Amino acid sequence: MARSVLSISCPKGIRESIGEALRQAGTTGIWEISNHEWRAFFDGEDEEIEAAILLLDPEAVLRWETHEPVDWVARYQASLRASPIGRRFVILPSPDLENPWPNRIPLQLVPGMAFGTGEHFTTASCLRAFETLTQVPPSVFDLGCGTGILSAAAWKLGARRVLACDVDPDACAVSRETARVNATPFEITESSADATGERFNCVFANILAQTLVELLPAIRERMLPGGALIGSGILLELGEDVLNAASSQGLRLAQRRTDGEWWTFLWRAS
Repeated sequence: MARSVLSISCPKGIRESIGEALRQAGTTGIWEISNHEWRAFFDGEDEEIEAAILLLDPEAVLRWETHEPVDWVARYQASLRASPIGRRFVILPSPDLENPWPNRIPLQLVPGMAFGTGEHFTTASCLRAFETLTQVPPSVFDLGCGTGILSAAAWKLGARRVLACDVDPDACAVSRETARVNATPFEITESSADATGERFNCVFANILAQTLVELLPAIRERMLPGGALIGSGILLELGEDVLNAASSQGLRLAQRRTDGEWWTFLWRAS
């Protein structure tokens, strides 16, 4: 159903008494664009509220408009675009999108309340660091997997033992759906670094810096000799703390990347 919108402009500023009059008249919402311009939403035009506002401010300029309802879901879907990431991948945020780069490997996103869309620097830079490894690691441990997009990427590049874990059950649910829609049957478990006693050729840890520092001893235990640790989610000012903690675990820094706000590090185990 269309809504009626009352545009209100007052050269000397809109008084709070006008807002109170709008609320008493049954407005369904007020958009305060500035101190001088408001929009008030109603189910229909009301001459009485116009008269009430003009009594409060005779200089007010009033204008009624009709707004058709907006299908926000359809508008959101229409705004989605495929995004190239790294050297070999393309992110597809909707199942309805075609891959405009057929030579790139598609990664299908699943809507959900979990971190890791592939477009944020931390996730994208983890993937870029992974692509720089001279060989695809046969086994990958994705700690704090979020949406599971890094696990799906590792599987699609050839890793055949991929274990993803997260302490957030919602993230695990989204990761399971990510595995399904991408046909990448990696394992997901609701746990942390103690999810397994296995050792891996590569570990992703796209988690907060403080959490990464706390978990580094356990992460080190999950790494095979010569294995890689790709860590991100590290704010710029916390980079040195993380580097010092990693060094104390015998990890050698091989790469660092930043966008001016976040760090991504790649370490090698001795």
